[in-house]
Amino acid sequence: MNIPLDNLYHWIEGMLPAPAVIYLFYPHGAKNISDLSVVKTYLDYSPYWFNIPVIAHDQEPLDFAYYEKLSVDQIIKNHLPLNSNQSTEYLQYLGEFCSDKNLASVPYFFGTLYEQTILIHSEKNSSDVEKYQQANFLPVYYWAHAIIARDWYRFAPTDPRLNQPSSKQKTFLIYCRDWSHRREYRLKFVEMLVENNLQETSQISISKICGEGYHYTQHEFVNADFELKNSMTLDLIPDNQVDSNESARYCPDDINRTKISIVLETVFDDQRIHLTEKIFRPIACGHPFLLAAGPGSLEYLRSYGFETFDPWIDESYDKEINGFLRLKKIIQSMHKLIEINDYEYSQIKRIAEFNRKHFFSDDFQQQITNELKFNLNTTFKKVKRPRGKTWRLWRQYLRRYNSKLFDTVQVTNIETNRKKFHWLRSQRQT
Repeated sequence: MNIPLDNLYHWIEGMLPAPAVIYLFYPHGAKNISDLSVVKTYLDYSPYWFNIPVIAHDQEPLDFAYYEKLSVDQIIKNHLPLNSNQSTEYLQYLGEFCSDKNLASVPYFFGTLYEQTILIHSEKNSSDVEKYQQANFLPVYYWAHAIIARDWYRFAPTDPRLNQPSSKQKTFLIYCRDWSHRREYRLKFVEMLVENNLQETSQISISKICGEGYHYTQHEFVNADFELKNSMTLDLIPDNQVDSNESARYCPDDINRTKISIVLETVFDDQRIHLTEKIFRPIACGHPFLLAAGPGSLEYLRSYGFETFDPWIDESYDKEINGFLRLKKIIQSMHKLIEINDYEYSQIKRIAEFNRKHFFSDDFQQQITNELKFNLNTTFKKVKRPRGKTWRLWRQYLRRYNSKLFDTVQVTNIETNRKKFHWLRSQRQT
């Protein structure tokens, strides 16, 4: 996704309680380690060495296993300009030194004296967060997509095109674009939709070719429960005509032509909760919704002050642990909604309007901001002084490669900043 998010990370940088270097994936949504780079560059090496490394992995779900075994070439690709004056021998050492550091391989490659790396993320109930904790990362949680969506959908509260229901409304609005990787459940959901004749009362389209470039009939399912009985069933659904950047937009016509959104989140077949801008599109537009996401996602929304639609909508699906059974319960809830009467729908719309106002309220913004500030302050206090194994290894190899790699000014800067760093640490500790 190429939608700019620079202001988000400058906003976060302004809340950091100590000097830090922020790394993030660009373009947003990229996942190769070579796409992880600094938010801003520095004129000399000293910030990379002496400021605390912070990785912002808040756009996509964490994937610890994907970065477990990294090659030297993967690490140095796209990062060479920073180290272009360094010897081949040193770069080879550096790549090998960083290859077992997972996401922290890039801060190590740029140069850091810290043993620990702060990891900003946006998921709950996550086994990957636990894995990163065990690997000497310090996770910091905040709800990134809530902040982003308030910006993307900021015109919805006053948009005169909304709240003009069509005389020929369908019941459900369903966006089903990419279905590769962890999104494969969407294919099964669409098949179940057709099996239950719910496509007739739904506005829906589906990408026949996924983001990885292959047709849905070629997909190899990770979860056997989601394997299609008859893949040709999906041919009954119109082709998707929009790209991934549509996530940053809402379509008033789609909202006006339908009564209820069925939100197909990125993470579904997992215990983790990772809610994105997808859930905020209907909330921002005052549209009721059912939510296909990890179990407990509706409870997660309620913890931030949102209301959900029980008893007018059967939300028992939210407590179902098994992904396939959760899909079945969502389909059952959809069946019940087809015959909803005007009074019941008015109650659902009342809740949707409350959620819209709450989403754009100062209280919600402050809640998210305070949560991030608290988590950052708490975590930064846990960062240990850089006098461990990493510090000793860098001292050893800087001595070995000094004459080849650094001119007199750079070495002086490193020594000066080392003294400055220890002075700053002593001031914070007092």
